[in-house]
Amino acid sequence: MAKTKSAIVVVCDAGPVIHLDEVGCLQLLEDFNRVILPDTVQREIQDHRDISFEGPNIAWFLVKPSLPLDASLDAVCKLFSLDAGEIEALSLMQNQPGAIFLTDDAAARIVASKLGYRVHGTIGVLVRAIRRDLLNPEEVADALRRIRDTSSLYIKDSLLDEVRSKIMQSVK
Repeated sequence: MAKTKSAIVVVCDAGPVIHLDEVGCLQLLEDFNRVILPDTVQREIQDHRDISFEGPNIAWFLVKPSLPLDASLDAVCKLFSLDAGEIEALSLMQNQPGAIFLTDDAAARIVASKLGYRVHGTIGVLVRAIRRDLLNPEEVADALRRIRDTSSLYIKDSLLDEVRSKIMQSVK
């Protein structure tokens, strides 16, 4: 197990929180210094999963964005038809230098990348768990299998198979 918590702050969209919970890996968020959730994202998560945002393990930081949306961000969000939670999360990223945006939404990933933000999703959090000694490669491969069976994450089977294969090759 990782000896110390990472200094990394993440701003979350609903997808990774929901999907990590679906595959029994929500505890991987414990490794982040702070997990920032906009109000709309928190409500979306609670509509899909029974997750408590209280307790000592995950450093949830629940916020109500009050910043006016930058005009260029507003325009690009409308262009890509992002939902309210994704827009709130991206607006919070403007004041979180060095933070990582966690999302599984392809359009939100494109927007965040274009804005220069670091972006990862559920798969990235799972793979990171190997580097951080939170899970071993076999445990991550099992979690990737569970994505197909128990998760609402839409991802091509061929991509899941490729990621699992690369993980297992790394241990040979």
